[in-house]
Amino acid sequence: MKKYINKLFVLVMVVAAIGCSDDYLTTQPTHAYSPASALSSPENMLVALNGMHREMYGQSELNETYNAGECYIMPMMEYGAGDFIRPIPGVGWFATTCKWTSHTDANSGNNDWVWYQYYHLIGSANNIINAAEGMVETDLLKEVLGQAHAYRAFLYHRLVCLFAKNPQYTDETTELGVPIMLKTEAPYQGQPRETVAKVYEQCEADIQKAITYLTGLGTRSSKTHITAKIANGIAARIALTKGDFVSAATYAKVARTGFSLMSEEEYKSGFNSYKNGEWMWAAEVVADQTNYYRSWFYYVGMNFNGSFDRGTPRIINKTLFNQISATDYRRDLFLDKMPNTTVAWDWEKKDSDPNNDFDPNYPTKEEFDAAVKAVNTKYFGGSASFKKHPYQVAKFLNENAATIEPEDVLYMRASEMYLIEAEALAKQGGKDSEAADVLFELISARDAGYTKSTNTGQALVDEILLQRRIELFGEGHRWFDMLRNDEALDLTGSDADPSYYLKGYKQDKPSVNDNWLFQIPQSEINANENMVQNPKASL
Repeated sequence: MKKYINKLFVLVMVVAAIGCSDDYLTTQPTHAYSPASALSSPENMLVALNGMHREMYGQSELNETYNAGECYIMPMMEYGAGDFIRPIPGVGWFATTCKWTSHTDANSGNNDWVWYQYYHLIGSANNIINAAEGMVETDLLKEVLGQAHAYRAFLYHRLVCLFAKNPQYTDETTELGVPIMLKTEAPYQGQPRETVAKVYEQCEADIQKAITYLTGLGTRSSKTHITAKIANGIAARIALTKGDFVSAATYAKVARTGFSLMSEEEYKSGFNSYKNGEWMWAAEVVADQTNYYRSWFYYVGMNFNGSFDRGTPRIINKTLFNQISATDYRRDLFLDKMPNTTVAWDWEKKDSDPNNDFDPNYPTKEEFDAAVKAVNTKYFGGSASFKKHPYQVAKFLNENAATIEPEDVLYMRASEMYLIEAEALAKQGGKDSEAADVLFELISARDAGYTKSTNTGQALVDEILLQRRIELFGEGHRWFDMLRNDEALDLTGSDADPSYYLKGYKQDKPSVNDNWLFQIPQSEINANENMVQNPKASL
């Protein structure tokens, strides 16, 4: 970072406290305030913290991409990882992600956005944390500081996962991670990359402070706010990624305690409301703060009324679908018999090609038309403008179909904590039965035919990871899971088109393949004389 600016910008409740290159200096609003005035009390700090909450999902006005925080980053973590499939080219969003030509390119706007967004928020957290030095620790100050430290842990964890190799299969003491930026005063200069080990030390120090500050405080006013439970959930993610399975299981159990699992009706209601009792951490999006065509549902939803959703049906990887039990109600969220309107069927057999005479699921045009009308009525508010494809994902649904009304953004829910706990127990060795018990508690709530697993060792781990793919499908975890578990990518049998996915169709596992590394943005390389690039992708 060439510039690390000691200013706090408050713009529509959005805090903006860091710039990573000279380009970002042009985005300062004219009514910027210095930290000395904007962070002079816990009450003012709370305003700044609310800006961070908004910045997590809101459309940025401080960067030329105008992307919208996790609303954009979470889909990136799905489209390149092979479970959330585009069966046809459709509209261009995330096309380069699917093809693996964005994160492997130092000049990619996607890389620049992730780097900018996370360091931008880190700068905001730093300003809050550093301004509190010497203040009396009231409950309000503890709440603000706890959330700021939790954010910083969350953000550095995301950065080190994407821009460095996992410590479970590399030497964390020598592997380069990302710069650790903690200061808010001069000199404003770029910092070198710290080792992966040091970045994890910072994550762990921050999340421990967060848990200490937040434990014992009263109830929160919104699920956007981070509580001790959420901080434990972040700690569980960090520990699991690092390979500290004892701590991961402990944190996850604390995090999930007190949260109920959603019912079948709730599970099938569209994943669109923070009011869901299983949601632990989420952005409550109000009508006048929607991101419209930068919203999470525009990127992952089936019936959001945007060109991406109308023209680009998204499907589940068929090989994953085929592993979902027939008695598992989660299977119903993937419409394997959806009529295929992306093909020009030759119902009257006017050509000599018998392969396109009719949709295999609907042998007559009358049956096909009836099926199209039925799904238009059920999912699309009667609109006929949405393309359809077998195995289409009906998990993320707008409450009011075929509108652009805002929906809430999910960051963490209790089922993830069950899965972290089960995986961490199974990977400790000797705790297979305990792991199977935790897994059973979750999966039996989804699948009436599920019985407690008798698998042990790696077979049990594999079962847990499969259930994780099914349960957390599309929620922004898949890329991180593949990095953490050193999984290769192979879309054979998925219904993905290799001529479209290109290098994103098949890749060797991350431990032996530098192509998984996000390239450091070239703008950062140019601005920071202390910065070094990741190994060049060999696509």
